[in-house]
Amino acid sequence: MNNLVSIKYLDSYDNSKVENAVRELFANLNLFDKIRPKMKVMLKICLSYSASPDSAEISHPAIIRGIVNVLSEMGVSCVIADSPIGKYTVNHLDSVYLDSGMLEVANMSKCELNRNLKTFTLELPDGIKTKSLTLLDVINNVDAIINISKIKVDENLGLIASTSNIYGLIPGDEKCLILNRLNTLRDYNEFLCDMVQALNDKFLYNIVDGVVALEDNKTQHMLSFIAGGENTFSLDAVVAKIVNKDIKDTICDNASKRGLIDINNPYKIVGDNIDSFISTDFKLNNIRLDHKLHKSNIKRKVYFKKNQERVKISPKTCKGCSICSKNCPSGAIIMKTDKNGELYAYVDYNKCIFCNKCYEICPYKVVEKITPYGYKQLQKQLKRKNKKQQNKENI
Repeated sequence: MNNLVSIKYLDSYDNSKVENAVRELFANLNLFDKIRPKMKVMLKICLSYSASPDSAEISHPAIIRGIVNVLSEMGVSCVIADSPIGKYTVNHLDSVYLDSGMLEVANMSKCELNRNLKTFTLELPDGIKTKSLTLLDVINNVDAIINISKIKVDENLGLIASTSNIYGLIPGDEKCLILNRLNTLRDYNEFLCDMVQALNDKFLYNIVDGVVALEDNKTQHMLSFIAGGENTFSLDAVVAKIVNKDIKDTICDNASKRGLIDINNPYKIVGDNIDSFISTDFKLNNIRLDHKLHKSNIKRKVYFKKNQERVKISPKTCKGCSICSKNCPSGAIIMKTDKNGELYAYVDYNKCIFCNKCYEICPYKVVEKITPYGYKQLQKQLKRKNKKQQNKENI
């Protein structure tokens, strides 16, 4: 478990300053020894939605350009990729690339912008919050991923930095579908830990842009640093330290219970002294891990009913054998007793991870699979894009 984090003073997005800082980050962690010529690397940037680079809400073009330039000198080809919130279409991607300045980066640098709309499903047999992931297919076309994040305070998710940026590997509206079925911030963090463990072999490095961060209420705050490391949780621990956030109220708490980070020794700093970057006046909201992600339970239930594929067990048809309850990986199925004293299985959707195991193992075949119209439309959309992309490749 590599907890080394390189940190470097950077007080502006001046291109030459950024490039020099990136070189120092890479050198401090011997990354140059791990990069091979002719590698293809995906730069997973932060493009949650269409915004100006000066907003501090998305990756700054100067940071991405600096990384591309350093990697290009080593014979590495780069592809810039992310999945903004909303429809995962070429038109939407192109609009975001233009507004964010990434189109200009691609035109001026030796890199490409991802326009591959294909997706694939990755099985996670050991996942805690999910047993499968729908991910961007571009992952399969690169040798490694460098995760490049921003520091922001979200009104619902609290402090977000390195690990949360990985969530963007899920295509478009699929992100909303997943978020809707997670109850608390701890659940969301567990889901992110599932993602990190599933994709760990692909991640080469993580970089966080702390030149200008975004406080609560979207106020910009100069933190004047850039940092990097192999362990995304160590990087999040460094960010927490700098903005005076208790590490036990971050994703590091979830990660430590899986042995992904030592919460008592979360990082080892190389480069500049971390104490020189600590901000005593950075504005944070007081969101804790038990924070509920959904303000309107009624709205959430409506969305859930229309869009979430799920299992249903009717008390009238259930035989009360409890096989599903004993084998449920998340403990979402409990046995209850009806008015006649008969046992039946009850699904707690707040715990359900939608793995469909109960549907598959029920000996009496009484477990139904509910596939709402909204979910069908989303799956059709993804399949249509995969087919369209495949046809283009075959021409």
